[in-house]
Amino acid sequence: MKDREMFDAMASGYDQEVVESDEKGRFPFAGYHRVLDFIASEIENDPRLGTIRILDLGIGTGNLESRIKPGKIAVVGVDLSPKMAEIAQLKLPDARLIVADYRWGLPEELLRDKFDIIVSTYSFHHLSLDEWIEYIHYLSQRLTVFGKIFIGDILFANSPEKDRCRKEHIEDWDEDDHDHYHVFEDLRRRVCDHLAVSFVKLSYCAGVIILENYHECLEYFGKTAEKTLKFGK
Repeated sequence: MKDREMFDAMASGYDQEVVESDEKGRFPFAGYHRVLDFIASEIENDPRLGTIRILDLGIGTGNLESRIKPGKIAVVGVDLSPKMAEIAQLKLPDARLIVADYRWGLPEELLRDKFDIIVSTYSFHHLSLDEWIEYIHYLSQRLTVFGKIFIGDILFANSPEKDRCRKEHIEDWDEDDHDHYHVFEDLRRRVCDHLAVSFVKLSYCAGVIILENYHECLEYFGKTAEKTLKFGK
């Protein structure tokens, strides 16, 4: 309940806070809009026909989906905070929003569903490394054919990059048992073998990890897939 109360208290000022932090290049939200714009563009340019079904874990105030043409997507959003969900519903009147803590697994009403896109922005840093890996495997089983997972968050390409950021922003650094600032190299080593994984760096402290079922990548891209997927496993 403590987390819910904290996010409820943040809800009304959240959008303004992240905008100001990003504009000033402040940790941890430097690159926030680039992260959301990148994912939104990937979804907008998805070649599949028909409406794209999206599951957004930690949807917050709905900032990602509000960047995408409404007719392109059907959104199911999960968030711990009722206040955040209320704001998201105003921006996304057609979205189905569920108040729940996704960290304990998907809500029961979603357990039989599959999605074209599963996304989470600035939420997976609440998972430890072990939890992150386990949850990605869990989500990969809920993708449709050629589905993708996008994780946009506070992310670093490697440990030296993270150490440098910590030294430069030590006053704002808040990594503890609740928040975990992940390193792509560590995640990549442990992602299950059936997933192809790639990383797009978008600021000194932010980026997007893209995951998709590897055998489907091979089928889609043909024999050149192994050459074009830089971090395919």
